[in-house]
Amino acid sequence: MRKIGLALVSVLFMIGGMSGAATAQPSFGFGFHFGDEREDFFHGRVICQTDRQIRNTIAAAGYTDISLNVPNDGLIKVRATQGGWVYQLNYNYCRAYIKERMRLRPAG
Repeated sequence: MRKIGLALVSVLFMIGGMSGAATAQPSFGFGFHFGDEREDFFHGRVICQTDRQIRNTIAAAGYTDISLNVPNDGLIKVRATQGGWVYQLNYNYCRAYIKERMRLRPAG
């Protein structure tokens, strides 16, 4: 009985020692997270927008003649007209905002 008690205490000390040593190890960007770090809070949409939703959002911002390019890494290049000008927009389709807007030419 005494051997079982000593073995149990030894195992508990080993587990406690390992958990203490694990917290002292440097982080390499992977592993367990507990939701208490800034990166753990996602301030965007969980599901990215479809082509139709992208077109509707861009149209709601006042653009017409909307053409979409191929999505790449959360961004899609959009060509659209507003106020007599054609613009190229870099649109973040996962967070639903226009990241960049570049005036290309007069609409005509």
